[in-house]
Amino acid sequence: MEGRIARLTVAGVVLAFAGRSASAVTREVANVPAFRLTFGDSVLNQLTYDTYRTAYDELQTRPYNLLFAGIGRHANLSPWPGQEGGYARYVDALIGNNGAANVDNNADAIQGTMIRRQTGKIAWGVTAAFLAGTLQSDDTNGASTFSDGDDLKGVDVRGAAAFQLGERRVLGGGLRLLYATSSITEDSFEAGVGGFSSEDSFDQIGVIVDAGLRTFLDPRSSWEIAGALSYGTPSVDEKSTSFDAAGAPTGTFVTSNYDIDDLSFTVTGSYNRLRADSPGETEYRGGLTYAQREIGNSNLGTTLTLLSQDPIKTTAIFGSAKSIFQAGETEMFVGARLGYAMVDGATQVDAGGTPSSESIDDTQADLRLTLGVRQPLYRDKLRFIASGRGDVLRIETNTGFDTGDNGDTATLTVAQYAIGLEAVLANVTLDLAWLAGEEAAVVPVPIGVPSGARRTVELDRLVFSAAVSW
Repeated sequence: MEGRIARLTVAGVVLAFAGRSASAVTREVANVPAFRLTFGDSVLNQLTYDTYRTAYDELQTRPYNLLFAGIGRHANLSPWPGQEGGYARYVDALIGNNGAANVDNNADAIQGTMIRRQTGKIAWGVTAAFLAGTLQSDDTNGASTFSDGDDLKGVDVRGAAAFQLGERRVLGGGLRLLYATSSITEDSFEAGVGGFSSEDSFDQIGVIVDAGLRTFLDPRSSWEIAGALSYGTPSVDEKSTSFDAAGAPTGTFVTSNYDIDDLSFTVTGSYNRLRADSPGETEYRGGLTYAQREIGNSNLGTTLTLLSQDPIKTTAIFGSAKSIFQAGETEMFVGARLGYAMVDGATQVDAGGTPSSESIDDTQADLRLTLGVRQPLYRDKLRFIASGRGDVLRIETNTGFDTGDNGDTATLTVAQYAIGLEAVLANVTLDLAWLAGEEAAVVPVPIGVPSGARRTVELDRLVFSAAVSW
């Protein structure tokens, strides 16, 4: 859910704003990345593009767990036989490059989850991920010294719990904490001549609180409503300092200095029904997202001062339909999603005594289609999954200045595909996946991971996941 917010609000990401003009503050602030690292998706969920959900997804993607509902899902639609409640707890771990594709220093995330069903009425789960990539080099040649560093760290932790209220209702909630820091430094000095020091840094602390309620109309149908409130404080600082021949600082020039407040709210609702005459289910879902991004400081650079602003606002809606059905031993899944988003905002700045204004007004419409199969190869011990997804997008960006405006329109089609195997060994489930293709409207960010980056992998890289229950 919160991943959609990042995708809709970040059209392109550049941390180094070299050659920045004062009239581009609004667009630059809109493009500051929103850090996301832990994805509440199992490999099965990724292979089927959010069609199949495991118990892991129920507690991490959504804040409640269907295992408490007493719904008898067909065994063939479960990640492994007996998942409907035949275990007390399990650990899910992920290794592969899909945890953090396309980040600085080729760093990958290490992620793990533990879910425990304490009683028949309460369950809880915790997910944690860590990302680190640090490169440092130093060079000394006579009286000259040079060093540069590229430091990246990220931590993403989420806890969730679900409670059964009576025979028909499940209530859940979750708390997510995010921290990211990235720093690129360069230092050079020669005795008797002078030198310089530069630093481009990004930091973010974020908190996301979510809650949801599922009500069962009968043993085969249910509806749900969920909401998430998030607050983050990303900051960008780009500056350079010069030194004289003796090593004393002679001046500091600040190119960018943004302290940003991010606030967003998302509400979704859905209706789910299992088929009465054959295995399978259908889900209809819709939602609304509102996000606001505002600069919290007035001194944006050495010669740049914020005079006024209209916060950058994002409003997005979506509707989707998904279905799983069985033809012989083959399970097939199809889905469609239609979304529309609007982004607008404006700033007025004073660049060394010259006031200037900039406003943005962007829209994005997207249609997503999914098709795939899940085929048993050896009874219920081995399954093969193949799926594809196509996106059609229309993106319009408009930027207004004091002296005029400019705009761009693009219509894009993007294809993705996934191939994977599920193997069941007693109480252990292994997932081996090959995911390829680039998710529409995602630009890789130097820190953190935008939603969808898990599906942007090199063709010679695989993803491995293991879930163990006991």
